[in-house]
Amino acid sequence: MKKIFLLAMMALASLGMNAQTVKRESSVLGNVGYQSNYERFGLGVQGRYAIANNLRIAPDVTFFFPKDKVTGLDVNVNFHYVFNFSKDGQGFSVYPLAGIGMQNNFYGKKSVEVAGVTTEIDRSNSTKFAFNLGGGITLPLSARSYLNAEAKFMFAQDDNVVIMLGYGYRF
Repeated sequence: MKKIFLLAMMALASLGMNAQTVKRESSVLGNVGYQSNYERFGLGVQGRYAIANNLRIAPDVTFFFPKDKVTGLDVNVNFHYVFNFSKDGQGFSVYPLAGIGMQNNFYGKKSVEVAGVTTEIDRSNSTKFAFNLGGGITLPLSARSYLNAEAKFMFAQDDNVVIMLGYGYRF
């Protein structure tokens, strides 16, 4: 009985869903956000290209402002599977995402005091690779523009959550 109920609920939910993206549709998105692990804000840009009617590739680059003399630059390539919830052509879409990323951190020169001894630490950088999982929501403003909210968990040596809000334009 539970299986029949679950199947009926999925069938009802799918009546209002269809793929939002059309093959070869592209857009660009500017966004602002927050990275949890280093507790810093960032600015980014994301490109989107629909490789199938409901699947798109979304590379992005995000610059994270310095905090405690640590500056970040993340480069990601994610895949979105888009679901559109619409009524009379108006509505929103949601998408889960999965992909890979590269986290780059640049550490500035700073002084550290340990047991009363001050030590000067030189500049350095680190690069870590990550696997991304998350999701987002898109709210159209017009036929060409939209607002977007996205959250992703980056599984890496330094796991973190990145939350981004942005404005996009479709071509």
